Amino acid sequence: MNDEIATAPRDWSRVKWTRAAQLAPMMGDALPMESVGALPPAAAFAVLRDNDPAGAANFVAQCLPRVDAVRWVLACLTYTDESLPPARAVAAKAVRRWLAGPSDDARRLAFQAGEIAGWDTMEGLACLAIFLSGGSMAPATQEMPVNPQPGVFGRVVASAVLVAAHAQGGLAYPDRIAAMLTKADALAAGEQPG
Repeated sequence: MNDEIATAPRDWSRVKWTRAAQLAPMMGDALPMESVGALPPAAAFAVLRDNDPAGAANFVAQCLPRVDAVRWVLACLTYTDESLPPARAVAAKAVRRWLAGPSDDARRLAFQAGEIAGWDTMEGLACLAIFLSGGSMAPATQEMPVNPQPGVFGRVVASAVLVAAHAQGGLAYPDRIAAMLTKADALAAGEQPG
């Protein structure tokens, strides 16, 4: 009985959704929602976390408010080696800069830093997520906005987290993704990610 209490989902005060199925349009084919669609998001996350950690990462990335989702990515980036190559260090700094003051200029600078770091790095993906967090993808001088498709931001957030979780190899992945999902759960509950 104590195990049931210990694994009961928290109240996700930072999440506006009331049912997991509401996220289906943003999830696309990334996760079959049949088994968890009727559940509140925190309960759906608990089920996914136990059975499909990568699916749980994709799900929670869609659930969190955008600033909280980027805070989650940054918290996950701290699990990496501190001696980053310069381009990746600049990209990580761009993530912190956007979090300190989300603006269109900071969003576009993050895109440039991510492009230099590479879209195959966790820092580059974090910067891409910021760029896709809101606002037009078109050049700043173009009057007609070009908005990203719904759900793209969350998919890129999840990708950054999954790349970070795999950063130390497959043997370390289960523990790393579990710790990263704990951070997301804390953020969704309105707590610090630890």
